[in-house]
Amino acid sequence: MSIDRLKITAITNRLLCGVPLEETVARIVEGGATAVMLREKDLSPRELYLAARRLVPVCESRGALLIVNHSLEVAIAAGAHGAHLGVASIPPAAARTIARKPFLLGFSAHDVDEMRAAEAASFDYCTMSPVFYPTSKEFTSPPIGIEGLTRMAKAAALPLVALGGITAENAKSCIAAGACGVAAIGPFFGAGDPYDAARRMAEAVAT
Repeated sequence: MSIDRLKITAITNRLLCGVPLEETVARIVEGGATAVMLREKDLSPRELYLAARRLVPVCESRGALLIVNHSLEVAIAAGAHGAHLGVASIPPAAARTIARKPFLLGFSAHDVDEMRAAEAASFDYCTMSPVFYPTSKEFTSPPIGIEGLTRMAKAAALPLVALGGITAENAKSCIAAGACGVAAIGPFFGAGDPYDAARRMAEAVAT
């Protein structure tokens, strides 16, 4: 699968939707998001699986990827296009023995060591965070800023997706710094018009 499809990743928060999650996701991918990351940590594995099964056709019908956060087994069982793992998930090397390409594997990296672990395990991409001060998630590390993102991108063997405080106003600077894409929650979920939010993000990162 082309890494270009990670240009704009909308990370879900169904509690901000006000309507069924699949309705909001449909609007977001219609507006230009190229991937959706299902991140609903309060759901049971069964509930997460059912949510993923509903979202796969929504994303596929519009040419977008569905990636499941944290749960490799749910991602595979639901027919999603990839899984995004972190330091508390199954180790990267073990994950790749289970999930063969073209299934996408992403890793949440916050420093060079975590990035190298994903590279060694033949992951497909890393999110690098936080780039800016996030509004919808707590981060324990200080933002690395555009300068830090530029350094990480130059040192990385994997494509990097910028995460943390990403908006339509600063997304273009992340791409210019070497990120292959951007990911965010706030601009898409809880937005007055999810379609318009995705459209503005797509316009911001257009090259």
